[in-house]
Amino acid sequence: MQRSRTFGIVAHIDAGKTTLTERMLFDAGAQSWLGSVDDGTAAMDWLPEERARGISITAGATRVSWGGHLLQIVDTPGHVDFIAEVERCLHVLDGVVVLIDAVRGVESQTEVVWAQADVRQLPRLVFVNKLDRPGADFAAVVAELGERLECRPLPVVVPLPDARGGFAGLGDALTGAVQWFEGRPGEEVAPRLQALLAAAHERVVEAAADRCEAVLADAIAGKRIAPERLLAVLRPAFLRGELVPVAGGSALWNRGVDWLLDAVVAWLPSPLEGLRQGLWTVERAGDPAAPFCAFVFKVQHLDEVWNYVRVVRGTVRPGQEWVRGRSPGAPRPVTTIWSVRADRADPVDAAGPGDIVVLPGELGLRTGDSICAPIEPVVAPTPRFPAPVLAETFEPELAADGARLFATLRQFAIDDPTLRVDRDQDRILVRGMGELHLDIIAERARARTGIRFQASKPSVDRREVVRSEAVGAAEVRALVAGVERSARCQVRVVPQPEAGPARVVGTADDAAAGVALAELRERVLHGRSGPLFDCEVRLESAQCPGATPVEAMLQQAAARALEQALELGGVEQCQPWVDLEITAPEEAAAAVLADLGARGAELVSVAAGRLGARLQGRAPLQRMLGYVTKLRSMTKGRGQVWLRPAGYRAAGGERDGDAW
Repeated sequence: MQRSRTFGIVAHIDAGKTTLTERMLFDAGAQSWLGSVDDGTAAMDWLPEERARGISITAGATRVSWGGHLLQIVDTPGHVDFIAEVERCLHVLDGVVVLIDAVRGVESQTEVVWAQADVRQLPRLVFVNKLDRPGADFAAVVAELGERLECRPLPVVVPLPDARGGFAGLGDALTGAVQWFEGRPGEEVAPRLQALLAAAHERVVEAAADRCEAVLADAIAGKRIAPERLLAVLRPAFLRGELVPVAGGSALWNRGVDWLLDAVVAWLPSPLEGLRQGLWTVERAGDPAAPFCAFVFKVQHLDEVWNYVRVVRGTVRPGQEWVRGRSPGAPRPVTTIWSVRADRADPVDAAGPGDIVVLPGELGLRTGDSICAPIEPVVAPTPRFPAPVLAETFEPELAADGARLFATLRQFAIDDPTLRVDRDQDRILVRGMGELHLDIIAERARARTGIRFQASKPSVDRREVVRSEAVGAAEVRALVAGVERSARCQVRVVPQPEAGPARVVGTADDAAAGVALAELRERVLHGRSGPLFDCEVRLESAQCPGATPVEAMLQQAAARALEQALELGGVEQCQPWVDLEITAPEEAAAAVLADLGARGAELVSVAAGRLGARLQGRAPLQRMLGYVTKLRSMTKGRGQVWLRPAGYRAAGGERDGDAW
């Protein structure tokens, strides 16, 4: 475990995550070709939809050896629609490499993934990519890191320019080592490059001196301080989140990737060194002799079901029995354990603490499950996922295809915690995180089933919340077979801010209560104009005197009691809002501003940046559907927009609190 590093690569879309991972695989000897996203030869983007679109949709896991260490690498998607993939992967990682485009700088999704890592106190390395591009500015990106992400960046691998300012080489600020890419630059630039590298080294020494009086004394005395000593002083501060090492390079041309791998080994923690948080709060976590426990962080239906787990403690081997931590049930045997490299899998004899492996087969597992040795079931902490914000209706051309299409979509929903699938006769309601998310789900469903179906235009997934606690009661009377029967229900609604979908609680101690509870659960899913959220619905009583309860009357009484409680408590309809960030040419900024005003957007910042005007604010999601096409028209294809969920507001404009 001491020689293991488990980390993810996170970034804004198109920053080069998959390209970087491919170069890591090549440099470490794990594959003999340089995979290309554009050519569809990237090992980490192996789903047909990923290769067709040139983007990562699901997280891919692989492992390589470097410097006598095992590196377990997770390549995550960059598009905000697939934020759940990032969330569940961060839950099982020990550190991250944050990729930043040297031309575009810190972008909106960079801030999102940075905040996600911050919540988990994960140590972060930064790799400034694409330094070979015109307009790349390493110093500006470092300054922006400190300003926008509120961290202390420390350049440890700096770019060295040639006489024309091109990306000629890299310098190691700790050791002073240099690597050139196309021959050593001329003597006329040597003094400037020496001064640049010396300044970077001085900055590293100052950071170490701030934390160690002995280093400070030696620095004042002008003594050389060994790189190993600098690292020993700075690494604990890095693990505490007090500084962020920054390296530069170009993943496309495989420049600086080897030094980044060295930095991963040198800086990032092993499972034994990380903070005792998340998975590592489980009792005896990291102990190979403890009864085994593993956390299921991803389930994927391929030709066979792949259940991705990270072992938290103990050792798991084929033939061992396991149970769920939360609801043990009957023990089941582990049949096979796979070590995975993207879409390739190799059987292994055992997996110990810290290992990421796959248990193949339909085991009934879901993201967030803990599997454990039967003698000591435990439950590891689970991640939280945002609720869907958009909905579409899928309607098959042939009614007979409905059941098969619904079954396939339900499989997708098992794989994706942010996807919701419900059925209303021939129509299937699919809820997701954005337009791209739903487009890809439809595309995958058509490819997998061959079924022809129509998808409606997306609409925002509204929700209802209750303002105050209230009680509703209702009684229904009717003649049944010539005998007057009655059914009575009493329901209480209790607001619970940020609790998520409404919970229906009550004891089904008789048939009447069971019928009423089922009706209430159905009602809160649909509400009057959207599902009910952030409250608890309590069935306080359900009565239907007689030998057998009358189901229809109980359903009606429960529905009326709930309606009365909601009426008395006050129901507010809420709609999703999004944070937005737009870059546009300066000459198009006025038109973009006017259009955003017409959409009801609230701008918080309008500034000039290296790529033109940068606008930040919030807007109702409903008004931003299809905005990408409009922006391209206004900016002649040069504008870009990023949207991310920003909670819900009352439809009338009042703030209702954040869902994220």
